[in-house]
Amino acid sequence: MAAWKLGPALATGNTVVLKPAARTPLSALRFAELIADELPAGVLNVLTGSGGDMGDLLVGHPKVRMVSITGDTSTGKHIATIAAGTVKRLHLELGGKAPVIVFDDADVELAAEILKSAGYWNAGQDCTAACRVIAGPAVYDKLIAALADQVKTIKWGNPADADDLDMGSLIAQAQADKVEGMVNRALEARAELVLGGHRPARPGAYFEPTVIANPDQKSEIVQDEVFGPVVTVQRFSDEEQAVQWANDVKFGLSSSLFTGSIGRAMRVARRLQFGTVWINEHFTLASETPHGGVKESGYGKDGSKYALEDYTVIKHITINTGV
Repeated sequence: MAAWKLGPALATGNTVVLKPAARTPLSALRFAELIADELPAGVLNVLTGSGGDMGDLLVGHPKVRMVSITGDTSTGKHIATIAAGTVKRLHLELGGKAPVIVFDDADVELAAEILKSAGYWNAGQDCTAACRVIAGPAVYDKLIAALADQVKTIKWGNPADADDLDMGSLIAQAQADKVEGMVNRALEARAELVLGGHRPARPGAYFEPTVIANPDQKSEIVQDEVFGPVVTVQRFSDEEQAVQWANDVKFGLSSSLFTGSIGRAMRVARRLQFGTVWINEHFTLASETPHGGVKESGYGKDGSKYALEDYTVIKHITINTGV
């Protein structure tokens, strides 16, 4: 996240105050140490602390001309409220609830393999995580079985105990509590537990890689961001319902679809209300690809030439030469 923000900001000639997340400051501080001899003093400044202690002061400060954030939607709305006082420019990369539409002609094994990484990377703590699968009627059961087989192979636990793990803990106990609560409420509402669903009896903020089938479209676990190692699978009846369900959330950051038909792929991609649409893929990002959302996922782009636009302002200068 720091690299995504600092690259275009510094390249366009700005000075930067970087405030990393309060729970993950060490990498940003180390980066500042490494780059200290490459930049003039004061160009890059790193301040650590909680958003409550310093975030509001930074956003509201009159000498801060633009604010760029990656965070959840509620935080983005709070920042936008403060920034409105000085009509400050914003770049908001906020929450997501990425749908993955798997059509009946898709390569099911490929979809399941990609979902294993895209749904559970970083313990699902990513706003682009492939957390909401919408599968065709003919492929639904096969996909659930293939996904369960893939998820069973995820090695998870304490990274201090092994070097070959795929997944560690969640960021904090409070986040593990949130995930557990959402899973339990989904099961109470008669969604089906396919795999996982429990917190292990061990110290730390761990949660099992989990697959939940057949949740209601309007349920909390479909509509809201879990931000944990939980993937839901729904069965759609036809293409129209698949698109409707995919768009039927307040978020619009990223999405994907799996199909053997390029015609269907392009037709559906045009209708999906998301800043990114992957086809037969999910989670692939490169420096030349723009990343950003619509709706309550915010506005502005990280990556690509479009990221430069948020850190510059167009100025019009007219000269009367007297001729």
